[in-house]
Amino acid sequence: MFQTMTQIGKDYNIDAKEVGKALYRLKIRDAAHPIQKGFPFEQAITHGIAKAYEGRSGETYYRYNITPVKDEFEQLIKSAIIDRSQKKIPDTTRIESKLEQMLETLNQAIDTKETEGLYRLKADIADIYALLPKTVPFKDDAINR
Repeated sequence: MFQTMTQIGKDYNIDAKEVGKALYRLKIRDAAHPIQKGFPFEQAITHGIAKAYEGRSGETYYRYNITPVKDEFEQLIKSAIIDRSQKKIPDTTRIESKLEQMLETLNQAIDTKETEGLYRLKADIADIYALLPKTVPFKDDAINR
C-alpha cells in the first residue's frame, strides 16, 4: 500500500520529516537528485517502494510502500527516538528557533508563490506539536492558582 510520508508517520507516531530522514538513510530517497532533492532513486521505483502521483495542482509527488524494508525502517525509527530522548535541549529554545524558521519559510512562500514552502511549513508545524509538553493543565487548574 502506497502512502505519503505523513501517513507513514502517523502509523509510527512520528512526523513526515523523520520518515524522510529514514528514507534517505535507507537509500530510497535521493538527497542529490538533479531535479529536486528528495525524489526517490530509480531503484526504489523499480522495486515498487516508491511511486509517482500527480498532485491537485499538477506537481509530481511520491508515495512509498515501506513493506519491503519495514524491519530496517523500524530499526531506524527506534534509534532516532532513542537519540532524541538523550538530547537535553530546553524545549522553549527549540520552539522559538522553529517558529523563526517557520516565519521565514512562510514569507518566502508568499513572496515567491511557491507551494513547496507551504508543505515545509506544514511539516514544521507538526514538529512544533511534537516539541510541546504532552500534558497541559486544565483551564480551571490555571485559574485556581
